[in-house]
Amino acid sequence: MLFFLKVWGLQLTLVLAVLRLIGTLDPSHGLRTDGAAVGILLAGCGAGAGYIVYSHSGATPGVWLGYLVLAVYLTVCTITDIQTCRVYDILQVPAAAAGAWLCIRQPAAAESGTGLILFALLQYLLFMRLYGEGDVMAFQICALYLAGGGGNFLTMLLHMALAFAMLGAMQLAKGNINRKGNLKSPVPFLPYIACSVLWFL
Repeated sequence: MLFFLKVWGLQLTLVLAVLRLIGTLDPSHGLRTDGAAVGILLAGCGAGAGYIVYSHSGATPGVWLGYLVLAVYLTVCTITDIQTCRVYDILQVPAAAAGAWLCIRQPAAAESGTGLILFALLQYLLFMRLYGEGDVMAFQICALYLAGGGGNFLTMLLHMALAFAMLGAMQLAKGNINRKGNLKSPVPFLPYIACSVLWFL
């Protein structure tokens, strides 16, 4: 319990610091403190700390800190995507670096590396046309962490499929899907990417 509170508090502090940094660097950020943002903040910190405690409490500090970076990244990006429909490029650098470090800290299976390459090609050559670059980068960063945990191309595809299924189910319930199966109005995709990756980490 003490370790959970420690990780939860650290993630909360880092998320608030990053949001404050965004507010300082981008005066027209459009971020606001409301009930939805607080709910995402608490849920994101709870999910991140819960995953780390459940899966990596016995790991070296470097490993759980790597996953903490992912939790901070996904929490902040979910808030910014919902409130402003933007994902800041600067957020992707530490998350990608931490994911890459987790991949190279131990010899990864050849299929994990091949999966990363194939998934990157799929994202940039095909799916870049369907959703924003921020969503593509979020999938790529999640793929790094999945590969670091031994995941392969199929794992990455299943993560993407679950994110789309969650998006489709939610928007169908809201009546935001037309007869052709497309969204009537665009919606933030990061929340679905963030929620679905927990099933595969």
